[in-house]
Parts: sequence; C-alpha cells; structure tokens
Amino acid sequence: MDQETELLVEAITSLKSEPNYFKDYAFPIASAFFTSILGAAIAYFTLRHQEGVQIEKEKMDATNKWTLNAEEARSTLFAMKGNYHGELNENPFQRIMSIPSILFKAKPLTEDFQGLSFIVPVGSDTEDEIPKWSQIPRVRIMVSNYNYLLELWEQRNTLNEQFKSRVFEVHGDNGRMALSKDEIIQAVGQAFLVTFTDLNERVIRLTDDIILELDNFLMEFPKYAKSKIQVKRLKRYGSILMHSNNENPVILELLKKSPDPDSQILSEIIGEPEEAIRQRHATGY
Repeated sequence: MDQETELLVEAITSLKSEPNYFKDYAFPIASAFFTSILGAAIAYFTLRHQEGVQIEKEKMDATNKWTLNAEEARSTLFAMKGNYHGELNENPFQRIMSIPSILFKAKPLTEDFQGLSFIVPVGSDTEDEIPKWSQIPRVRIMVSNYNYLLELWEQRNTLNEQFKSRVFEVHGDNGRMALSKDEIIQAVGQAFLVTFTDLNERVIRLTDDIILELDNFLMEFPKYAKSKIQVKRLKRYGSILMHSNNENPVILELLKKSPDPDSQILSEIIGEPEEAIRQRHATGY
C-alpha cells in the first residue's frame, strides 16, 4: 500500500468516534419510555378531569330537576287552593260548601332519589350543622305526602259530587243556601257526613302544610346543593336555578294558612274528642 493510501485510511479511521452506549442505546429507550409515561399520564388526568366534570354536571342536573319539579308541584297546589282561599271560616259545614269540586291534572312527583346522594353530609359534620334539605328522608316524606295529597283531592272531588247530588235531590234549590246540620244529615246521612267532613279538613290542612314545605324547599335546597357542587368547572354548561317569590302578592297571599275549624263543632260532627281529632289531623309540619 503506497503512502498516500495509508494516510487516507488513517484519516478515515481518525474520524470514527468511540462507541457511546448511553447515546446509542439507553437514551432512545429511555426517551421512548418517558414519552409513553407522559402520554399515559396526560390521558389519565384528562379522563379524570372529564369524569369529574361529568359528575358535577349530574349534580347540577339533579338539583335543577328537583327544583323545577317542586316549583310545578307548588304551582299545582296554588291553583287548587286558589279556588277557596279567603272564602273559609271556622264552621265545618261552611267549609264543605265553600270548596267546589276542583278539576286538576297533575302528575305525582317521581320518587327517584338516587341522584341526590351528593347532598348527604360528610362524616365530619355534626348534627347541629346538618341542613334540613341535606336529609334525603326529608325529601322523600315531602314527595310522598304531596302524592298522597293528590289522591285525597281526587277522593274529595268524588265525595263532593255525591254530596251535592244528594243535597239537591232532597232539598232542591234550597241546597244552595246554608243548611243546618240536621238538614244535611237528612240528605246524606250521618256516616257520609262524618267521612266527608273529616276528609275535607284533612285536605285543607295538608294542602297548607305541603305548600309551605315545597316553598321552603325551593328557597333553601338550591342554595345548599350549590355548596356541594364545583360550579367553577361548569361555567360553560349552565347554572343552578335559584328561586325567589319576588314579593309577589298573589304568592304571599296563598302562602297564608287557612283558618282552623271550630274544634267543638268538628268534634260533634265526627263524634270524637277534640284532642283526638287534632292529633289525627296533625301532619308533622
């Protein structure tokens, strides 16, 4: 090999670097590994964020659904009470005659409480700090009593039609006037009068109490539920429906309770002690 060839070989050899195992092998493997870890982490936290947002959406949807349902139920009872509010006095006979058969079409409230699990207080809450509407049993009782009240109004409508029919059949046009106890018993019988009077007083009392309970729910439940929802995560989704009566004179008037019946006359009609009747008509509100 001539001298020029040897020099060329040496020059080429000198350009060849020493092997770097970290750069040639470890770094590409580590780079691929950490890229995979980073991608998995991003995917994990993105999924967690989406799941968190979805949970908050479900909370807001449940809150708004219950608020709207309660508002509809209260409006139904307002419409019914509006047929006799301000017309009742303490006389049970007058109270029977003053309330007409009330036609209504109302759906019972759906007893679906699973979506309300988020309102249950955490274990660190003390009993004194537990808000009224954080208790699902309280919501369940309100719903159950409202649905029961709708059934009672339907029963009262049926008895009222029978009552009017019998009274006019016996007394004719005089049935439009104030009748005495004996005249009413002559037309409908003692047993019917007892049943109708008792039912009439129950629907009056329960209607008042459920209206006030629904009104309190509308005022307090959305505010409490909001404290359990991460609203900041839902700025682009919607908002929690808050309720206010806005000092509406019609609403404020219908929120007033009807006068209580004369307990002595009621006792004479039904044939039970006054205290026993009061306890039986008590609603727990």
